[in-house]
Amino acid sequence: MVKSTTEDYVKSSERARSSRSARTGSSTRLQVPLHFVVHKPGCHFESCCGICNLFPGVLLIAFCQVLVGSILLTLILTHGRAYDEMHKTPTTQFISAATGIVLSGITGAGMLLIIVALTENCRAMLVYLLVAAIVWMGLVTLAVTKIGRACIRFKDAPKIKDEDHRSANLACVTGLFTFLGSVFYFFSLVVVFSFYHFRYVRRAILLHENEC
Repeated sequence: MVKSTTEDYVKSSERARSSRSARTGSSTRLQVPLHFVVHKPGCHFESCCGICNLFPGVLLIAFCQVLVGSILLTLILTHGRAYDEMHKTPTTQFISAATGIVLSGITGAGMLLIIVALTENCRAMLVYLLVAAIVWMGLVTLAVTKIGRACIRFKDAPKIKDEDHRSANLACVTGLFTFLGSVFYFFSLVVVFSFYHFRYVRRAILLHENEC
């Protein structure tokens, strides 16, 4: 009789433990964020949430960087002398060299972004963000340099010829377009950073809080 009561007590305690573990398991399952339950690694084109919807935009930004950067770099390589004459740097070739370096950085950063986005490498994405920030600062510096040199030439506008005045106007316009390109590049950098933050950083924080 005593043995049967002890067996009943053991069975009831085991049932209670199993029910508690089931409850805790279900509660921990409920604590997992919805995105990480629905999202399948590698299946970016399934638009399960806003985070995944950023992926096509990131790829579009990368392809645009490679396309625009390579086209403009080809133009600089083929028409470098005329570009330096427009900016009055035919001997030093400073403007064409600086523009070529910045465009090479834009093209290389776009290729890196394509590889990083397709391979889902978190550390490589951080490297891209650092490279893109450096390229953006170089783009802003180049735009300010072009506009500043054109404004200095405008001081002597009454003394210069019509052809020189036209080249000074073109130099200022190229500086303004370079600055506009730096603005677009900054917005693309913000989009990629948002994708990196929500896809990797916020996920790691939420999963760490869930484990704790």
